[in-house]
Amino acid sequence: MKNSKDELKDAFDQLQSAQSCLNHALKTVEKQNNKHQIENTITYVKEAVFAASNALANYQD
Repeated sequence: MKNSKDELKDAFDQLQSAQSCLNHALKTVEKQNNKHQIENTITYVKEAVFAASNALANYQD
């Protein structure tokens, strides 16, 4: 059974994967409005990656 740190690491990994997918989507997007939406989402995901990274770094066993 996973503990809370394992779950946090999984969430961090999934956020990094989402960030990678969004960056790929940005390279292939055609419509300007869609590009803007993806850029906004990338910003939020980057913030979430940063927060999850800090949470992992400061996690107390």
